[in-house]
This record gives sequence, structure tokens and C-alpha cells, in this order.
Amino acid sequence: MKSRIATATGERGIVLVLALVLLVLISLVAVVAIRRATSGEQVSKALKTHTVAFHAAETALRFCEDQVLKNSKVVSGKDVLDPPLYPMDGSAPALWSSRANWDLAAGKAVAIDTTLANSKDSAARQLPKTALPRCMVEQLRLPSDEGAEVDAFLVTAVGFSADYHQTTSTSPPDAGGEVWLQSTVTRRR
Repeated sequence: MKSRIATATGERGIVLVLALVLLVLISLVAVVAIRRATSGEQVSKALKTHTVAFHAAETALRFCEDQVLKNSKVVSGKDVLDPPLYPMDGSAPALWSSRANWDLAAGKAVAIDTTLANSKDSAARQLPKTALPRCMVEQLRLPSDEGAEVDAFLVTAVGFSADYHQTTSTSPPDAGGEVWLQSTVTRRR
């Protein structure tokens, strides 16, 4: 009789161990599934943030290019930006490369008017005034093949995502995303 009781007790112990092992395995599978779902959401959010910032920067770049080609300056709302002449001898740093110059109070960049920067779709999330795309234009004088000078403009634009936040004008963003785009447009004199 002792052998039957010992076998039954031993089988009960194995069932308990197997149940615990299965429970641990199921828990691990659940944790991995949750981490993958969370990671997927983070990637999706980052892609959306980048896309919004890219479209904002592209809007600013195209707007400023058009303004410079038409007027040799940028007019956005009440703001007027006359591009400074950038010396080609390398004696001055490019204005666009300093974050402090992008502060609107510095007067070297212009924010794109909200009517251009924001979607007319009422369901779309609007960019706050602090995250409106900006552009900066620097004028260059380039020689042409015919000997005459060509007016060239270095147009730099930066676009922000709707959740963009920056502590100081010289620091990188604390949250959100930013995209920088640059082009050179030329016009014959």
C-alpha cells in the first residue's frame, strides 16, 4: 500500500511543477507580446512625429523659395525678412547653423503664417504658435559662366511636430520632433 500512496503523491508533485512551469512560460510570452506592442506604438508615434515635422518644414521651404524668387525677400503675415548678404570668402558663419538665430526675436528667421502652416481640415491637429515652421534666407553672389553675377539664395527651413517643446532657444528639443531642409535658388540679375 505504501508504494501506491508514494506514487500518487509523487504524481501530484509533478503536476504542480508542470503547472508552475507552464504558468511561467505563459507569463513570459505575455510579457514579450506586451513589449512588442509597446515598441510598435513607439515606432508608429515617432514616424508620425517625423512626418508632421517634415511636412511643416517642406511647407516653409517652398513658401520661402517662392517669396524670394518673387520679391527677393520673405513676407509672412506682418513679418518681412530681407536676406542678408553672405560673404563667400568664409569670413562669416552661416546664420542658419546657430540655434540662437532661429529665435524669432533675433529677427533672422520668420515664422510661416498659421493660414499656410495649418490644415484647413477642422479634424486635423493644429500646430501651436510656438511650433510654427520657420525659414531663414541668406543671399549669395555667385559668378556665372557669362561673367555676370547671379543672385543666389540659401533657403533653410525647420518644421516642428505638434508636440514640440524646447526649454531654451539654444537647446535641442525636449519633446517632439524637428526636421531641417535646405535649398539654393538662383535668379539672374
